[in-house]
Amino acid sequence: MEYNILYQLYLAELAYQMPQTVRILLNEYGSAERVWELTDTEIGRIGYLKAAQKDEMKQAKKRGLPNWRLEELEKKQIKAVCIEDPDYPAHMAQLADAPYMIFYKGRLPEEEKRMVAVIGARRCSDYGRRAADYFGRELAKAGVPVISGLAVGIDGLSQSACVEEGGISYGVLGSGVDIVYPAGNRQLYKDLQVNGGILSEYLPGTPAAAWHFPQRNRIISGFADLVLVVEAREKSGTLITVEYALQQGREVFAVPGRVGDNLSLGCNRLIRDGAGIATCAEDLVFALQDLGNRTGEEEKRKIEAEKRLKRLRQNEKAVSAPEGLSETGEGWQSGRRQKVRHKLLEEPASAEELYPLVATEGESIQEVLTELLMMEIEGLVICKGGRYEIQ
Repeated sequence: MEYNILYQLYLAELAYQMPQTVRILLNEYGSAERVWELTDTEIGRIGYLKAAQKDEMKQAKKRGLPNWRLEELEKKQIKAVCIEDPDYPAHMAQLADAPYMIFYKGRLPEEEKRMVAVIGARRCSDYGRRAADYFGRELAKAGVPVISGLAVGIDGLSQSACVEEGGISYGVLGSGVDIVYPAGNRQLYKDLQVNGGILSEYLPGTPAAAWHFPQRNRIISGFADLVLVVEAREKSGTLITVEYALQQGREVFAVPGRVGDNLSLGCNRLIRDGAGIATCAEDLVFALQDLGNRTGEEEKRKIEAEKRLKRLRQNEKAVSAPEGLSETGEGWQSGRRQKVRHKLLEEPASAEELYPLVATEGESIQEVLTELLMMEIEGLVICKGGRYEIQ
């Protein structure tokens, strides 16, 4: 068993640089151990690997199995579950872009329990704070776990209220699970390890980075059965999670706000585009009950979610990307986006295929993935089965 996790930790390190390619390798060779056993000659013959990726795999082999990683997990009391393992969460494993490995402190979400993701603005209003507190507490009373990003604002407020009321909550980080981020939520970080769990796909010791957060949002929505948006601006990064939720076939609800209030524009627009209206916690509890069991009517819910996603994208074409994540409102104007366009006019391509074409010096693939996600939100491209094409 110890050797199995060593092979998996080796592949988890590769997954940080080439997540989609690792999934292809796993599908082709069947296990992390078999990927580890590939000779340099066999690696050199893999046609879909770039030269840099082949070199990285060869160098990783020379470094040997990461025994120090296993020692680090034991020392920091961090647990890990790999998509190869039978106890990997089935709800998450269904996703096309499920993380290869999930690191966690505390415990994993219980598979049989329905869960609500509560998300929203970091700089929220008093109305948003009260709403986050209310929904966190009432969901706890109803026995519904809350999952969110442990962030300042709506996320952390709803999670704190949930655990204060004796409920269960899970925080998904954009860093390693041993990194308390943001530092101001240290007490909540500790509480969740007792009353739920801290989860991340990033290796222990990985610092928080801007391009990690859009990626981690797919895990928040992936674990949830229903996503509640409490407060969001029209150009809010919260809509990234909504986008993922609809792609995953999850239900989306929003708390209505005052007409013309900037912090409610995003929620009101979601309601206009077909999201459920959350006026009280019972709205969410009844919606969860209507979902039936997790395996029933899954296809029907996905079709409905795809319709809402299409409406959302149509209405977002004139909306710029979230501040700080991309050049707002640029469409196809930038040089790197033109390179993406030319490549996709030839044929659909994965992020790994686009990366060497558009990345600047020192830029990681996660930053390129963030840019591609922004282009999705702006309605320029669409991702199908891990490959991008022009919308």
